[in-house]
Amino acid sequence: MKRLFIFALIMTALLFAAGCGDEKKENNWENQDKETTDEDSGNTGDTGDTGNTGDTATDEENDTEVEDEDIYVDPVKAKFIGTWAQKIILKSVSSTSLAKNVPSVTTRYVISEIKLDNDGNLTLDRKNGIMCRTDNRTGDSALNKGVVGFNEPNSKFNTIYHFWKPSQIPGQETVPDIEVSVVGEDIFFKTNKEWELRGANMTNPSTEEMPKKDDDARIFDHDVDTKAAFTITFSGFVNGPIYYVQRLTAIFDGKLVSEGKIEGNVDWTDEQYAHQSTPNITIKGQKTTITNTEKSVFQFVKVDDSMDCAALVANLNGANDIFDIADPNTDVPN
Repeated sequence: MKRLFIFALIMTALLFAAGCGDEKKENNWENQDKETTDEDSGNTGDTGDTGNTGDTATDEENDTEVEDEDIYVDPVKAKFIGTWAQKIILKSVSSTSLAKNVPSVTTRYVISEIKLDNDGNLTLDRKNGIMCRTDNRTGDSALNKGVVGFNEPNSKFNTIYHFWKPSQIPGQETVPDIEVSVVGEDIFFKTNKEWELRGANMTNPSTEEMPKKDDDARIFDHDVDTKAAFTITFSGFVNGPIYYVQRLTAIFDGKLVSEGKIEGNVDWTDEQYAHQSTPNITIKGQKTTITNTEKSVFQFVKVDDSMDCAALVANLNGANDIFDIADPNTDVPN
């Protein structure tokens, strides 16, 4: 009996020892599960959900580097990005069958925006797609003196026209609006050729011939005034409306003369056909124009982005006129 009691004690002790070992083993697994859960929480921190400062800083640094690459602007091109008020003075001599060698000076005022496109090229666009004002003086004697009425209410010249940037001409899709270069201390600015058309439709103004007859199917009432082609007026040695087709091109070639100011010459062309319904015989038919690049000049002045045509025009020729370029065409008086 005593032996049986001792054997029972030994077995109880062994069972107790085994039970303690299993509890320890179970506790070790619980700790291991907790550690895994902590690691999972740490991985969640990599996504930025737990505010892991180290990982987030790395991500932000990487993001910043990508953004820097996306917004990098060439420092030379950066000088041109913004809003520019333009004064463009165009000198020419024109002839019709009855009026010969008539000098003319046309001055345009435009607000344009220069931006950077996705290819890193500078783009040039007229703000709201219009010009602000176009002044003219024609003739150098009483026999040919006059003024072309380009502005409202005499014409919609400033607001209605077809326009092609260089890259919009077929085959020139990669040609940029503007090219800039540095030579020594000078920063040069040059636009590629732009095209402007009134009174007719064209698919490719760089290759198509100008209308020469009234029955050309491309001629249409462009300014919707019930008259053929496009209407302007002339007041002077002859008076009255002109119903015409006009095609213009322009290249602005100059340099940055100071911070926020570009000056140079305009290489331009002007072709016109006056519809036979034009009342005055002196100015109807084909017109031949010789442009003068040397005396055709421009000045672009950088302005606040809020500048509009009303503000620009209101200050012309006054104390607050932002332009100071001299008109070289003193041979054509006002």
